[in-house]
Amino acid sequence: MSLPTDEKTAKPSLWSQALKAVKGDSTTELVEQFTQEMTLVAEGLCEDQARLRKAMDGLIREADDQRAKHEQDYQDALRQMEEGQKAINQRLDELSRRIAALEKPAAKPKKAGLALSNDLIGRVTLLAGIVCGSWVIVTLLKLFV
Repeated sequence: MSLPTDEKTAKPSLWSQALKAVKGDSTTELVEQFTQEMTLVAEGLCEDQARLRKAMDGLIREADDQRAKHEQDYQDALRQMEEGQKAINQRLDELSRRIAALEKPAAKPKKAGLALSNDLIGRVTLLAGIVCGSWVIVTLLKLFV
């Protein structure tokens, strides 16, 4: 029975030695060192986050500026297109009026041209009638003389 007693006394000492090897003699020092390292890491993360936030704010401002510039460029292009469209419409109206004005006189000479050709035909017919009448009179005079 002395063996079980030796095992009982040997187990707690083995256990305490294993625990001591894992924990170490100065647990509070290890905890303090871990806390300092974690504080350093947290401060670094906080600084990184602040830098990222500043960079993000700068990017947002830059994107807003570019968006505003593009919006202004779009508005300018739209305004220029509208002005160009108005100018084209005015020019088209002016050309339409000029074409209408030119069509009126162009239509009249066609009628006048027909009248002139009818008048010319009438004159030629009258002249032919006079010549024929003269020939008939001369022929009748020769016949009776």
